[in-house]
Amino acid sequence: MSRSSIRAFGIACFLIGASMLLINKFGEAESESFNQTEYEQKITKLEQQLENANEQISLLEQTKELNNTNKETSTNSQVEPSKTEKKLEETKPSSNIIEATLHIYSGLTAYDIGKKLEDLGIVKNGLEMELYLAKPEYAKTIQIGQFDLNSSMSIEEIANIITGKKASSE
Repeated sequence: MSRSSIRAFGIACFLIGASMLLINKFGEAESESFNQTEYEQKITKLEQQLENANEQISLLEQTKELNNTNKETSTNSQVEPSKTEKKLEETKPSSNIIEATLHIYSGLTAYDIGKKLEDLGIVKNGLEMELYLAKPEYAKTIQIGQFDLNSSMSIEEIANIITGKKASSE
């Protein structure tokens, strides 16, 4: 490679860069005017949607007021529920059991699993679950996959499901 060919290559790179800069600078002015009209169209469209939404809100408020006045008149004329209905309501068990699917993937730590279970509402204390899964017999055998769990399960049952172990009789 001669000195003149390197110099010619450098000059060519400089000219290409300068021409790209000029094209970019003057080309933006045209695209900005196009974008400006596009934005104005979007703004008018959004303003129309806002007006429609406000009209719907006012209609809903009016119907709500009408329903409230109707309910007030109907509650005054209602009879108390019978004793059998009250007993049925009292005997219904309150099912506060939360069911969720836990997704375990490669690289998930015992801390992450405990935190996910706490966030899902399956366990109350994610740290307790983390410490249980950190035991050597569980830490080495955590399985990758999806597990259907619920909040009525004990920490040991959850750990056995996640690790694929049989329930131990301690």
